[in-house]
Formats: sequence, structure tokens, C-alpha cells
Amino acid sequence: MKKISVITPVYRGNHYIPALKDMLESNWKTANEAEETCIELVLVNDFPSEELDINSLDRRGKVSLVTVSNKQNRGIHFSRVQGLLCSGGEYVVFLDQDDEISPVYIREQLAALGSRDAVICNGKNFSNLIYRNAETLNLAVTKSEYRKGINRIVSPGQVLIRKSSIPADWTNYIMEKNGADDYFLWMLMFCHNRKIGIHDKVLYWHLISETNTSKNQDEMNASVIEMAGKMKMLGYLSQEEEQQIKESRRPPIISDEIVRESYLKEKRYKRILELWMTLRDRNIKADHFLLKRNINRIAIYGVGILGRHLYHELKETRVKVECFLDRNKKAGIPETETYLPGRELQNIDAIIVTPLMEYEEIKMSLSNFYSCIIISIETILLNADCKLLEDINKK
Repeated sequence: MKKISVITPVYRGNHYIPALKDMLESNWKTANEAEETCIELVLVNDFPSEELDINSLDRRGKVSLVTVSNKQNRGIHFSRVQGLLCSGGEYVVFLDQDDEISPVYIREQLAALGSRDAVICNGKNFSNLIYRNAETLNLAVTKSEYRKGINRIVSPGQVLIRKSSIPADWTNYIMEKNGADDYFLWMLMFCHNRKIGIHDKVLYWHLISETNTSKNQDEMNASVIEMAGKMKMLGYLSQEEEQQIKESRRPPIISDEIVRESYLKEKRYKRILELWMTLRDRNIKADHFLLKRNINRIAIYGVGILGRHLYHELKETRVKVECFLDRNKKAGIPETETYLPGRELQNIDAIIVTPLMEYEEIKMSLSNFYSCIIISIETILLNADCKLLEDINKK
């Protein structure tokens, strides 16, 4: 029997746990059609002031459950290592609490792994394939790319790893800054000449959360720089290689803060509009993401360019736009009402906020009036293409 441990740090994420369990139950079923397989879900609570809510889970399922609680918030690397130390599987997957995997992920990853130490699958990120062709797929296992400061694996959820192949340095030298502990793991595995395979099946969906802002990019850069320092200290990188990685992560210097803010805003809007056009070329609309989350009736905050685009895109879908919200009540379009924020709304599943840079401020303000889901147009578009490989044996 093969045993797989899926290790998931949980930070204020109790609402994700049932979906994680259900995903793995589906994987248990398809995996056992091929060979006898055991799956355990290892949940590591990194928000100790809130207990893990597992009482409502169906205990009649085939997936076993292991829970671990950190005494205090210690971050993603520490939590993954704690989960690893408490896991009983021969193989491990480090899955984020809000990510998704195909119902055939375990079966297909095990088949592709063979005698290797790890295997990387394809997936979806920013509503596109992570690896669009053979060239980008091969770069994922090209050691020189990682030594230049480029992490070709979007998330550890793409990778099934033989537990015994994880270098001890990764468990002994815990990173303080969140973001690059997986990059640290891949670098160590390459340096220890682990055999890593690739295959092009789309089995993994990397969700882009509301917190992926420029601030988080700064944190990621700081984490990569910390990782490079550890690799240099352990003797795996030369001083020149460490410096190259650090330089690759330093943002452009813009002295004028107003100019910098304008630059970031323009860059962000351009990225979203380009993504939106790409999705339309592939006949993928925003309703893909909304309907998957049972969001059927919405209000759109902001009657600007993005708000109007969203309204017209959803007109011919099953998602109904009930109204607009805007601080300028005279803004809007003739066929749909525009209300001032704070107006009572009936039977609304979500409010979609279309201004990008002001999202956090707007969300905080709206949450004083509304208890429904409040989500940004950016998050919807980044996650719109959410279809994964289903059971390939089904006709």
C-alpha cells in the first residue's frame, strides 16, 4: 500500500477544511482504482487563538486526519516542517489551504513519479497554464534557472515528493519570512542531485488570494533574499550567485512616491486588461469563477471602465447583476440602478469591487454595511480559468 500525506498549514482557514477533505476523498476513490492507496490530511494550525474546526467533518470517509497546533504563529515554513514531522506517508504534498487539485491528482502523480524523488505537474495560475509548452515545462527542472533567482514552480502543491528525499537542511534551517521556503526546498533538492520529473497534465489550480498586492511582492522578495543568504551560509551558493539572486529581487528605484504609485497603478491595470482580453479570446468569462462558488446574484461596486466591462460580460450569463454601487449616484448605465454604498441590498450573494488600488479601503468600508462576500474583480479574473483534469477514464 502507498501512503500519501497532504500537509496543509491553516491560518484562519477553518472554512477551507471541508473542501480539502472532499477533494482528497475523491482522490482516494480514483487512486484506489489503480492500486491500493492510503491518504492522510495533516492540518497544521498556525493561528492558535482559533481552534481547528473538524467536528463537522464526515468521519466515515477514507481519508484519515492528523491535526497539529503551533503554540504561536510561526509562519508557513515552520508549519510545513511540523506537518512533515507528524506525517506518516511515504510521499508528501504541501498544499495551501485555498488551493485545489484534480480528482485524479494523486493517481496521476504517483504514476508519473516512478522511481524519481519528485514529480511536477502542470496547472493553472493567473487563469493561464503554468507551463504553456515543452520549453517552459523543461525549465521547471533546469537547475541553472533556480540559481539565477527564478523559481519555475508556482506552488509546492504542484509537486508530489518522496518523503525520504527531502534534504535535512530544509527541516533544520527554518525561514523567518514567508514566501520562499518552497524555493529553498527545490534549490536544496537540485543541489543534492534529486531526480525530479515533469508531466503536462493539468492537475493543480493555484488560487490567487485577495492579499496578493505589491506589499506581498515586497515580502516575497525579502523571503527570496533570506533564502539566498541561507544557501550561501550552507555552502550551496557562491557569493556571486547569492548576489545575483538578491539583485533579481530588488524592485526598481523610483524616488518620487507619487510617480511610483502612478507607475504601479498603470502596470496593474494593464496586466488586468491584457488578462481579460486573453480570457475572452478563449471564451472564458467571469461567471466561471462566480458560479463555481455559488455566486449567482451580485452588485458591482464602481461604474468605471472595469465595472462596465464586467456588467456587459455578465449580461448573457446565469450571474445576475442586480445593481451598481458608487459614491456618485448619477454614474451608471440606464438599464441598471446605481445606489450609494450603504443602501440595503436584498438577496445579494456578493459585491464585486472593480477599483484595483483602492480595494482594501473599499472592502473595509463596505463590510460595515454588508455581510455578503466582498471580492475584487482582480481576484475573479486571476482565478477565472479554474477547470482541472477530471477522471480521464470517464467518458
